Amino acid sequence: GSLITFIPLVVVGCIARGVYKINFLHIMGLFSGGYTDPPALAYANNSTGNDAPAVAYSTVYPLTMFLRVVTAQLLILCFL
Repeated sequence: GSLITFIPLVVVGCIARGVYKINFLHIMGLFSGGYTDPPALAYANNSTGNDAPAVAYSTVYPLTMFLRVVTAQLLILCFL
Protein backbone atom coordinates (compact mmCIF):
# COMPACT_ATOMS: atom_id res chain seq x y z
CA GLY A 1 0.00 0.00 0.00
CA SER A 2 2.79 2.41 0.79
CA LEU A 3 4.46 1.76 -2.58
CA ILE A 4 1.18 2.44 -4.41
CA THR A 5 1.01 5.78 -2.62
CA PHE A 6 4.68 6.74 -2.80
CA ILE A 7 5.70 5.76 -6.35
CA PRO A 8 3.09 7.88 -8.21
CA LEU A 9 4.05 10.89 -6.08
CA VAL A 10 7.71 10.53 -6.99
CA VAL A 11 7.01 9.94 -10.68
CA VAL A 12 4.57 12.85 -11.02
CA GLY A 13 6.83 15.14 -9.02
CA CYS A 14 9.89 14.32 -11.11
CA ILE A 15 8.04 14.71 -14.41
CA ALA A 16 6.30 17.93 -13.34
CA ARG A 17 9.52 19.51 -12.12
CA GLY A 18 12.03 18.06 -14.58
CA VAL A 19 10.13 17.97 -17.84
CA TYR A 20 7.44 20.64 -17.48
CA LYS A 21 9.34 22.99 -15.12
CA ILE A 22 6.32 23.44 -12.83
CA ASN A 23 7.16 25.30 -9.65
CA PHE A 24 6.96 23.63 -6.26
CA LEU A 25 3.83 25.52 -5.18
CA HIS A 26 1.80 24.11 -8.04
CA ILE A 27 3.23 20.64 -7.46
CA MET A 28 2.04 20.77 -3.85
CA GLY A 29 -1.46 21.60 -5.12
CA LEU A 30 -1.30 18.80 -7.68
CA PHE A 31 -0.37 16.29 -5.01
CA SER A 32 -3.14 17.31 -2.63
CA GLY A 33 -5.70 17.42 -5.45
CA GLY A 34 -4.62 14.08 -6.84
CA TYR A 35 -5.11 12.44 -3.48
CA THR A 36 -8.19 14.57 -2.66
CA ASP A 37 -6.59 15.62 0.61
CA PRO A 38 -7.90 18.99 1.93
CA PRO A 39 -5.60 18.95 5.01
CA ALA A 40 -2.59 18.75 2.67
CA LEU A 41 -3.97 21.73 0.75
CA ALA A 42 -4.43 23.68 3.98
CA TYR A 43 -0.84 22.90 4.96
CA ALA A 44 0.42 23.96 1.53
CA ASN A 45 -1.52 27.23 1.67
CA ASN A 46 -0.37 28.01 5.21
CA SER A 47 3.26 27.15 4.57
CA THR A 48 3.54 29.18 1.38
CA GLY A 49 1.35 32.20 2.09
CA ASN A 50 0.22 31.98 -1.51
CA ASP A 51 -2.88 30.65 -3.27
CA ALA A 52 -0.95 28.85 -6.03
CA PRO A 53 -1.48 25.41 -4.42
CA ALA A 54 -5.22 26.06 -4.23
CA VAL A 55 -5.35 26.91 -7.94
CA ALA A 56 -3.60 23.67 -8.87
CA TYR A 57 -5.80 21.73 -6.42
CA SER A 58 -8.98 23.12 -7.96
CA THR A 59 -7.91 22.03 -11.45
CA VAL A 60 -7.00 18.46 -10.48
CA TYR A 61 -9.66 17.65 -7.86
CA PRO A 62 -12.73 17.38 -10.16
CA LEU A 63 -10.88 15.16 -12.62
CA THR A 64 -9.70 12.90 -9.80
CA MET A 65 -13.20 12.51 -8.38
CA PHE A 66 -14.61 11.72 -11.83
CA LEU A 67 -11.91 9.14 -12.54
CA ARG A 68 -12.47 7.43 -9.18
CA VAL A 69 -16.12 6.82 -10.03
CA VAL A 70 -15.36 5.63 -13.56
CA THR A 71 -12.53 3.36 -12.39
CA ALA A 72 -14.72 1.74 -9.74
CA GLN A 73 -17.42 1.02 -12.30
CA LEU A 74 -14.91 -0.39 -14.79
CA LEU A 75 -13.42 -2.69 -12.14
CA ILE A 76 -16.88 -4.00 -11.30
CA LEU A 77 -17.59 -4.66 -14.97
CA CYS A 78 -14.25 -6.41 -15.47
CA PHE A 79 -14.68 -8.78 -12.54
CA LEU A 80 -18.29 -9.81 -13.24
